[in-house]
Amino acid sequence: MASFKLSKNILRFAAIVCLVVAPLIAQERGQPPSQSTADTDPKVEKPSKVVKIIPEASEQNLILAADQAVRARDYSTAAQLLEKLAATDPNYRNAWNYLGWTYNALGQYEKAEVALRKAIAVNPADSKAYNNLGQALAFQKKYDEAISQYQKQIEINPKDQWAHANLGRVYVLMKRYEKAIGELEIAAAISPNDPSIPFNLGRAYAKTNEPDKAAKALEKSVQLQPIPTRWNAVAYEMAVDRLDLQQAEKYAQSAISAALLQMQDTSLEHLSREDASQASRIASYWDTWGWIRFQENDLPEAEKYVRCAWMVHSLSVDSDHLGQIYEKLGKKSDAIRMYQMALASDPSATETRERLGALAGPDAKIDQMIEEGQRLLKESRTIAVKNSHQAEGFAEFWILLSPGPKVLGVKYVTGDEELTPFTKDLESVSYPDTFPEAIELRLLRRGRLACSRSSTDCHLQMISSLNVQTDELAVTLPSVAGDVGRARIAGSVAAAKLINKVPPVYPALARQTGIQGVVKLHAILGKDGTVQQLEVISGHPLLVQAALDAVRQWTYQPTLLEGKPVEVDTEIDVFFQLQQQKPQ
Repeated sequence: MASFKLSKNILRFAAIVCLVVAPLIAQERGQPPSQSTADTDPKVEKPSKVVKIIPEASEQNLILAADQAVRARDYSTAAQLLEKLAATDPNYRNAWNYLGWTYNALGQYEKAEVALRKAIAVNPADSKAYNNLGQALAFQKKYDEAISQYQKQIEINPKDQWAHANLGRVYVLMKRYEKAIGELEIAAAISPNDPSIPFNLGRAYAKTNEPDKAAKALEKSVQLQPIPTRWNAVAYEMAVDRLDLQQAEKYAQSAISAALLQMQDTSLEHLSREDASQASRIASYWDTWGWIRFQENDLPEAEKYVRCAWMVHSLSVDSDHLGQIYEKLGKKSDAIRMYQMALASDPSATETRERLGALAGPDAKIDQMIEEGQRLLKESRTIAVKNSHQAEGFAEFWILLSPGPKVLGVKYVTGDEELTPFTKDLESVSYPDTFPEAIELRLLRRGRLACSRSSTDCHLQMISSLNVQTDELAVTLPSVAGDVGRARIAGSVAAAKLINKVPPVYPALARQTGIQGVVKLHAILGKDGTVQQLEVISGHPLLVQAALDAVRQWTYQPTLLEGKPVEVDTEIDVFFQLQQQKPQ
């Protein structure tokens, strides 16, 4: 297979216009108990700003406000509202179930389990709680317990649209692929438009030596949800199972290209939570591209991309991938070091432990090596900064980087104000190179600076992009008074509801002059799903009108709140990309 390097040429793709959504955990399925249309990812949003809850708010208004918070993916606020509701009336219909679901969305699975068991105690015939409890248990890797809860859900409702899919997913995780296929095929008949179901079916088919079925199922997943995160998820599964590496390349290229376009306009002056999530997203895409290249035996290219992915978000799977690459390159000590750090991040990674044991030898003290991996992991993320201000304390900063690496800007975020003068110092720090290619890209990182007056150096720890807090970034908070005339919905949710998308006409002058990029629009959708108002947030002047003309013709599924259609306040990203040149 001809080698293809992701470089500046990747930005010259055939004109693609798409909505970019939040990171996809394709195998996780759940449903907001108080609504039927929200599409959520339990690992996207971290706890956000605390909303002041009005003490005298009625139970119904608390539910309405929680609904709005969930639609804005502000799960922390939703949990506060529902906690108040459950404390006010422990027997209120759906309170514990909704709270448990929200805890799942926050990644607080033990709390979710407690709340959902209370929901079942209050109402043993609850129509959703068993499925949600199964999710809480599955996230804790209590798979056998999760299976029994999904099965109870199916007893209550044999055609439950979530339980069969979730049960099939857990069977995949347990490597019980035949059982997974049975459940997922039932789920596919119930919910033929759910992209996660053929995705997991593809994974199961691949493990049962049915590559043609696997490839077909994964392709269907993309057809149902042609967005960057889905392209990446499918590309990665294709790489893992060596299904169709050429097609995997195309999907991975498309995902990376879309992310690069979105990141070109990142600015410290106008940061959003979407900007903060982009580093983790591009790192995941880099890891996928690197793993495809590993399967094609292009080890230098694989090492370059996976190393940069690992440096940005330090996932255990990235460390493991890098260890396998180094092992195949004959770099034994580097491979051992990466396996140590992989296990320091996730001690339950059994296959990584086996690789480390095989490489280190039968006399190796693996547990001690993992402890050392903790130190190695911390050192890999830490940069020495001269304590030129004789300061003491802790502070966090946003750091905007471009290839070189070059520092485009530094912004103080939070912490001891005594450390604010380091904003200028951090602009001249030598940062590790986390860019696999010299392409136009603005990478937003967050660093935690620790200084002591007794030390000549401070220590800047680069925070994994998966652990970045975004509390200070803007979020739309719901009104406890229950104003539901217009719902604020994340662009990712709106994208999933798009039913008619008219592609824009690429402006001739923009094409001739090589102009491409993203036009970001603020939109108000009517109760019937049509676009009522559009306002330009950002974008190249030559592209703006074409984006407006196209989006005005788009149509979405109506959004319902408490069974009634409401207007929607959201944002839309329109991508313009030029024709890709064929690789030499």
